[in-house]
Amino acid sequence: MNMKTKTLLTALLTLPLLAGVARATLYTSTYDPNTAIPDGSTLGITETETISSDVGDAAINNVDVTLNISGGYNGDLYGYLVLQSADSSTTTAILLNRVGSTASDPFGAAGSGFDVTLTGGATANSGDIHTAAETAGAALTGTYLADGRSVSPLTVTDGSPRTAGLDTLNGADANGTWTLFLADLSEGGGQSTLVSWTLGVSVVPEPVTWALLIFASELVLRGLVVWRLRRGRA
Repeated sequence: MNMKTKTLLTALLTLPLLAGVARATLYTSTYDPNTAIPDGSTLGITETETISSDVGDAAINNVDVTLNISGGYNGDLYGYLVLQSADSSTTTAILLNRVGSTASDPFGAAGSGFDVTLTGGATANSGDIHTAAETAGAALTGTYLADGRSVSPLTVTDGSPRTAGLDTLNGADANGTWTLFLADLSEGGGQSTLVSWTLGVSVVPEPVTWALLIFASELVLRGLVVWRLRRGRA
């Protein structure tokens, strides 16, 4: 067996190991709507985007959402992210829910604007965004866990259970329609504007997808090996 044939056989044997290492794929897109959020209105604004994977079913293992919001009063805002997957399942993560509101202070945080990344992973630098320390009139910055409090904005406090963070999306099929919703639920705090937002979705293809990719690659490599062997006999 010549050196080239040995090299091909080595590639064939190591292919499944290489596929196992290179599984994660990141989809990331930034949108710039520069849209005002109606003050004191439950109608809010919606932004809808679609992900369609080239490798079939793709299970989510992390979602990050970056929000650039200017002006307004942070404690007035309520927002969520909904994924309607291609398999017809629907999952909702609560991003903001009257951040800063407590049992003794229902008005919430006095900051003005966000330049933050909300995550479902372990990269948050200051816990969840609901309890972030804010400065009156200043924009909040940093990386935080999404609020996750799936309760009425009229009664939410820092003590409300966190049952709908971005990690609830993990395991869902990333292919489908993603909808961001934001509303300002209290009048008189000024006008908030969604300047831009970024959706980052890290996915791992389903095992059956990887099996098919590996199988197809093995067929190609086996064909090359046979071709080399036949050529050597000629």
